[in-house]
Amino acid sequence: MATILYIEDNQANLQLVKLLLARRNTIDFLEAETGKEGLTQAFNHLPDLILLDISLPDINGNEVLEQLRSNESTSTTPVIAISGNPVVETQKNCPGFQHYLSKPINIQALTEAIDTFIK
Repeated sequence: MATILYIEDNQANLQLVKLLLARRNTIDFLEAETGKEGLTQAFNHLPDLILLDISLPDINGNEVLEQLRSNESTSTTPVIAISGNPVVETQKNCPGFQHYLSKPINIQALTEAIDTFIK
């Protein structure tokens, strides 16, 4: 059983991914609406993959990634950046992430990305 944490403040995006992953009985889904809550979830549950919105209400996704990487227990956890502003927050501006997806979320691209990191 794999665990995926999605850190996202937009309820519509959160629910879309939650419904998509609910179809897979091999995935446990965790969610957080702020960067701080996401870090707590990550450190407590050690997910196999983290989906991370770049624009969060408290701390941005790049800062969350930095804290994940500085913690021994999450330093190698794959993290996929998700951004609603592909013009400003391009993949070039999201170094350190294993993959980058733009919003609106393309379900096929998301599924393929998840399959790449969750075996």
